[in-house]
Amino acid sequence: MLSVTLDIEDHRGAARGPKRHAAMTEQLLELLAEAGVRASLFIVADLIATDRALIRRIAAEGHEIGLHSFDHVPLAAHDPDSFRRRTADARAALADAAGAPVPGYRAPSFSLTRATPWVPEALAEIGFHYSSSVLPAGSPLHGYPGAPREPFRWPCGLLELPAPVTRVGPLTLPYLGGIYFRYLPAALIRRRLRGADSGPAAGLWSYLHPYDIDPAEPFCRPHGAPLWMSLLLHARRSGARARFARLLHGGMGSTIGPPLGARVAAGHFTAARPFPG
Repeated sequence: MLSVTLDIEDHRGAARGPKRHAAMTEQLLELLAEAGVRASLFIVADLIATDRALIRRIAAEGHEIGLHSFDHVPLAAHDPDSFRRRTADARAALADAAGAPVPGYRAPSFSLTRATPWVPEALAEIGFHYSSSVLPAGSPLHGYPGAPREPFRWPCGLLELPAPVTRVGPLTLPYLGGIYFRYLPAALIRRRLRGADSGPAAGLWSYLHPYDIDPAEPFCRPHGAPLWMSLLLHARRSGARARFARLLHGGMGSTIGPPLGARVAAGHFTAARPFPG
């Protein structure tokens, strides 16, 4: 069983040119509606001021609302006290904008790592039911090698649903999301999905961003990213929309399940083991 998730953000930041995230999000919502799929949409709270109607639409169409941080800055850049305060405020504001609860949290760029051991307890204190913030592998950005690859619980009791990964040659990659979903051969993704544990407790989920399906977007360097990363983020977008549609309709080899929060509430992950962190 695979849950579908989307990370909704204005990745252009201060870059010049029109903002395109809202229009692309609407296209993703249309694809979800055509397939009859309800997804988990993790939204950066700074969109509340400009995209309140879009947030309300997401919730009205039956999708789960999650928080994708208050400013899309990696966790290590924050101090614990201000993070607690600002994240709690952002969660409350997002719930108010959506008219729906906000059970889950996803860190920017999977930046919950060994360098931020205080984050799970802060999220639990704020009231989140689960986190989806760990990449259990090495990464040029933020990874947590040695973290479990299956759902687990932090010492504070918070449930973590790590990004699904697979071996591709010498690398361990989150093959179901972002640039990896765009760049890797579709046949490889299908094989990995068909070989994965597909039970309800497996914790499989995919992720995509609005820009992933936007080949017409002018080139930019999002959030001040280095040139090499900006080029990777910009390329290979033309086929992502069709590939995502195939995934939604079961064409990539996995049954699509409910949003992550619904699976948590249904008790799918009660067997998750503790991880000392």
